[in-house]
Amino acid sequence: MSLFEIQMDLFGAPAPKPEKPKIPNTVSENGLVHFKYNPQMKKSIRCKGGVLFGHPEVMLPAYMKGEEYAQAREIAAEWAEHAIRRKTAKNKATIKELVNRFWTLVDQIRADKGETALATTGRLPPIRPQGKYHNLNDILAAINDTYFENSLTCRITWSNRVGGLSYHTVRKDPVTGEDFHLISISKGYDAANCPIFAVAGVVYHECLHIVIPVEERGGRRIVHGRNFRKQEKQYIYYDEWMKWHKEILPLNIRNMRKHKPL
Repeated sequence: MSLFEIQMDLFGAPAPKPEKPKIPNTVSENGLVHFKYNPQMKKSIRCKGGVLFGHPEVMLPAYMKGEEYAQAREIAAEWAEHAIRRKTAKNKATIKELVNRFWTLVDQIRADKGETALATTGRLPPIRPQGKYHNLNDILAAINDTYFENSLTCRITWSNRVGGLSYHTVRKDPVTGEDFHLISISKGYDAANCPIFAVAGVVYHECLHIVIPVEERGGRRIVHGRNFRKQEKQYIYYDEWMKWHKEILPLNIRNMRKHKPL
């Protein structure tokens, strides 16, 4: 089997996603919170209490009428229910968390539609797996299936940092509120001169960081221990990836810093 055939077999098309159920845009899923829309609003939401048996009415920007904002509207409804209650310390913390989850999800929805995120400070950037040359979701799915028996539930994005480092962090899901691992890949890999096996190599490397814990030895943290290095070399194109990583990636990073196209 040729190298091309192996790559095509390893990185096949992902399974189609199931369709999401439609949710009315004038009322919350439980039917208790009503939604109205204002074309003048963009970066704010408001609520008015006591509209329906003590439940609030939420005013949203008009662009949030679409079906894709259904989950965001549900978070807004939950926020409004807390916002009209007495402002205890616990309730204030809940309100703050819901507001952050709401706008994080809105930014993600806008990013998925190819729109710019809203200009706000202190908020994590949206997840963007689709690059100019490579789709990280497809590559992660192939790596997860080939090397981890689809046991990983992490997500992946191109990094916003201008640098050569790829890394992984833990984020909170804006919809469920649960923590998840997020892999961020250096944009130096999203280049015309980067073969798919090189991107897959760094994705595999970051996946290993999730499944192999950091070692503590003599008061020192060992991130890339003996077991890690042994597992890393199980990647089918390890040598080819490391050669590209050491020889080409630094050049791409320098071009990025000089704002040159890759």
